[in-house]
Amino acid sequence: MKRQHSGFTLIELLISISLLSMIMLLASWSFSMFIDRWEGRLGNFSRAVSESKDFILLNNVISTVTPYVVEKENSLGYYFVLKQNTLKAVSQNGIFHTSGPVFFKLSVEKNLTGEQYLLYQEGALSGTIALDSDLPYSHEKILIDNSSAINFQVYSWQSFTEKVASENPLANSNKAPQWLSEYNAWQSRIMPLTLRVFWDDSSLDISFINDQGRWLTLISQLKSSTTNG
Repeated sequence: MKRQHSGFTLIELLISISLLSMIMLLASWSFSMFIDRWEGRLGNFSRAVSESKDFILLNNVISTVTPYVVEKENSLGYYFVLKQNTLKAVSQNGIFHTSGPVFFKLSVEKNLTGEQYLLYQEGALSGTIALDSDLPYSHEKILIDNSSAINFQVYSWQSFTEKVASENPLANSNKAPQWLSEYNAWQSRIMPLTLRVFWDDSSLDISFINDQGRWLTLISQLKSSTTNG
């Protein structure tokens, strides 16, 4: 008596192979989609971490801006100039030089595609600087990149006289600090209170920590004593 062997026919085998190929193709496509999304999220996370680190560094520089006194035309004032989206000042803390004061510049520049970026430049302060001199910046770093628009503003009184009048109850002054897009502390004889940076739909406010009255009074007294001596 002959035995009958059970098995797959050729058609059944072809159908099985086709189904298995479809499953493998679907699995491969799903894995590729997962990898692309994971890399995208990982890239966004890395970019967010890098931007947060840059903002911490910027806050450290701006918050410790020094009321550095300069002399021009036999008159004393502070080295802090905001003009045409360029800020120049002196800080106790730098991004690259962490052991001493630095002079720095923040400027809004354009790349080849027309988008804007925030360029930070600094140099170690080892002597006196002049108000209108070209300083030798030794290090630079891009803090904000590929932005449609970047702007600066400072919150301050227009002048030291205006601030004094606002604090005098007999003067009946209605003056108050304002947000200004251009500012020269040598002319106003007073340092601003806050710097605001705008980019795209975001903004960052950084308050200044300084004792500007003590510095200007001390330098004025030293200059007066030297002149009289």
